[in-house]
Amino acid sequence: MRRLIAAGAATLAMLAGGLVATAQAADGGGETFLPPKGAEVVSSKEASPRIIGGTNTSISSAPWMVQLLFEFDNDGLFYFTCGGTLVAPNKVLTAAHCVTDENGKALDMVGHGMILAGTAKLAGGPNDEGTAVTISRSYFAGSYNAAEIDNDIALLTLSKPLTNTPAQPASYGDTARYAAGTTATTYGWGMIGSNPDFDPLSDTLQRVEQPLRSDAECTENLDSAVNTPGAYKPGHMICAGEGGTGDNSTGKATCPGDSGSPMMVSGRIIGITSWGPATPSEYCNLPGTYDAYTKVSTYMPAIQPRIADSNFSRDHRADPWARTTSDGKAYTFTSTGEKLAARKAFTGTFSAYNLVVQTDLNRDGYQDLVARGGSGDVYWLHRSASSATYVKTKIFSAWNTFRAIVTPGDVNGDGKPDLLAVASTGQLRLYPGQGNGKFSASTAVGTGYQAYNQVRGQGDLTNDGKADLLVRRGGTNALFLVKGTGKSTAPFEAPVQVRPDWSLYNLIVTPGDVNGDGKADVLVRTTGGTLSLLKGTGKATSEIFATPVSLGTGWNSYYSIA
Repeated sequence: MRRLIAAGAATLAMLAGGLVATAQAADGGGETFLPPKGAEVVSSKEASPRIIGGTNTSISSAPWMVQLLFEFDNDGLFYFTCGGTLVAPNKVLTAAHCVTDENGKALDMVGHGMILAGTAKLAGGPNDEGTAVTISRSYFAGSYNAAEIDNDIALLTLSKPLTNTPAQPASYGDTARYAAGTTATTYGWGMIGSNPDFDPLSDTLQRVEQPLRSDAECTENLDSAVNTPGAYKPGHMICAGEGGTGDNSTGKATCPGDSGSPMMVSGRIIGITSWGPATPSEYCNLPGTYDAYTKVSTYMPAIQPRIADSNFSRDHRADPWARTTSDGKAYTFTSTGEKLAARKAFTGTFSAYNLVVQTDLNRDGYQDLVARGGSGDVYWLHRSASSATYVKTKIFSAWNTFRAIVTPGDVNGDGKPDLLAVASTGQLRLYPGQGNGKFSASTAVGTGYQAYNQVRGQGDLTNDGKADLLVRRGGTNALFLVKGTGKSTAPFEAPVQVRPDWSLYNLIVTPGDVNGDGKADVLVRTTGGTLSLLKGTGKATSEIFATPVSLGTGWNSYYSIA
């Protein structure tokens, strides 16, 4: 799995794991992880358990750590390949080279991959433990270049959510956590020495602290070490280390097996273990050299929408939900990109509700609804993990005076979906989500919203990884973009007009990323009943949407669309 791919005095070495641990597949749910009968199980119990210069770490101090396992020979044996980080209950962040072959072609992680969570012990060792879950989707942010190990980042969607605590990636534009000299902590189960012939993987999760280096230092050090100008790519990569020593007893370095694992600063993921200089006999800790990591913040505009891409069909495209005017029956419409499939009945009758919006408050990968009844009570309709049916939980009482309820996603940047409400006075209030259908105390985050006849939002409209809003002013019907900042104290910038007159439309709908390109889209309905898709461009200007694509007529028969 690990390979040497560049020429020079040292080579560029991917840090993917050795093929040492085997395990049994699970069917995608919370099973105890056990090795299969007759499987070859290789344990590193004889070795001193440490990354080079690292220390033992419990899973309670790093609950988001997971192991990637892959079945190479279709024989039921799953091998440890890399580490990864749980960034939502059903999402794992890792390195692209961990889920591709030597030519950069994606491995069949859906058919032959799984992750193991909830244990600090390496898979395949004695006393196996943890929870194994299969994988339903893989996503690559950017075009992964295997030859140069560039854009080395991937996101895996799990078939079922986990209960382990996720970690939050660094935000797009974050500079403070990347300052040269900052001490960063990296985790992994990688080799405990640099010699590929003698040194095994660690049988216990390790952590190692290293100082971050400037781009200038990284370029000089790594380009020289591998004798390849441009090997280190500022903006796409970061590097860290005190300089390899060539001695396992004195060095601090990541090694093969640590790939895909996180580098953390101040509780956020700033990097993903990617590569380092190596020779055929020494795979890491080469004298004077640093280790290279994927710079996570750079890729958050692409990654964040994929973390929050829950929908009814459980693919990567948002699906509209609608209820009929005549009887209040509800339906979902699976998006196929620029078209909608035939409607499917949604459980229950919704005539008692005067407002319904989509969301996924617990980030379990199953789309939820927030609905307000005639009395003003607000409910969270979410999928029951035990029965696979939707259950109703009251979350607010007597909200009949609120002008609008909006569920744009993660507004304050803590990784948990939030809720916004416009009071009768026009005050915009933020209700921070706790990730379980409950909310912390609200705060006022805007005023003057009584001027708008529609307040909508779900997802990132400006391609910066932060949730935005759309509002339409009464009277002029001009459309405004309210750009998100990701900050809890001031989560939105001042509204900016992006269209002069939207009176043609009697309904604006923001279900999320309908066409699956990672940018939030908008649906609009004309007074004549034509529904159109306005694909998001990611631009915070009048060009915020592409040319309308018709999704059909007859949509006046639906009382509401979400």
